[in-house]
Amino acid sequence: MPSISNPSIGNWVVQSSGVSKRPIEGAFTIDVEDWYQSSVDFDAPITERVVRNVNTILELLKEFDVKATFFVQGRVAETFPKLLEDILAEGHEIQSHGYSHRPLFGMSRAELRQELELSRKTVEDACGVSVTAFRAPDFSIVQHNLWALEILAESGFTVDSSIFPIKMKRYGIAGWETGPRYYPLQNGASIWEVPVAVWGRGRVRIPMAGGGYFRLLPEIILKRALHSMIASKRMVVIYCHPYEFSKNELDAYRKTVSRRFRFTQNLGRGAFVKRIRSLLQEFAFGRFDELLSSRGIK
Repeated sequence: MPSISNPSIGNWVVQSSGVSKRPIEGAFTIDVEDWYQSSVDFDAPITERVVRNVNTILELLKEFDVKATFFVQGRVAETFPKLLEDILAEGHEIQSHGYSHRPLFGMSRAELRQELELSRKTVEDACGVSVTAFRAPDFSIVQHNLWALEILAESGFTVDSSIFPIKMKRYGIAGWETGPRYYPLQNGASIWEVPVAVWGRGRVRIPMAGGGYFRLLPEIILKRALHSMIASKRMVVIYCHPYEFSKNELDAYRKTVSRRFRFTQNLGRGAFVKRIRSLLQEFAFGRFDELLSSRGIK
């Protein structure tokens, strides 16, 4: 087959290497953080575990020839800058996941500005890329702090993926649009809001984009939901965390974290890598920026 530069042929694309590859059906994203520091003690040091787990992800993505987007926490970037260089070297995208992993809804406007400044500076200093997209720790832009979108726009971010379009116990906004939206702000600016994948019909919505939902939903339901969203041209953005790729990640915290907390955090973790492999084999995932570009979002 001759080398052709990205022409469409039916539902496929011919790459310059001559290898046929399906167009991107969804974005595969990773929120890069260290479990203990992000879930138990915000001030705890970032450990080598995050490097080991990200390297596991990089090897898995390479196996399936998938490029992804890594939303990197600032403290990870300043602790392990070479990790970001390695991510970029593999052709993946890097964007911001905040600096300290503290929830945004607990911050004042001044505190959020400082958080965002640090989140961009640490990532950009580590790898030299321009950071324009953001995902808040724990989807912590909710109804009462929607003003955070104004601070994001003022800080130079053009795309946000922080609002969970279902009201959950700790986060989420009931009735929020499940697709991308160009959101006009009171300060005169605008920002694209791109929620993670939520399947729904009418008033029924099921969170199935990542985290515990991703681990615990029956695989057949998860795949049917993804196929349904893709068939209806819905935006599909899924997310995961590096520590979910290590089934024994929490063993080191037996003396510092309650048995109940470790149990809930471990649910579904043993089969997580197997599930990801199955999804990467069945669906055409790619980078967040590439998916947005395919929908005309810059």
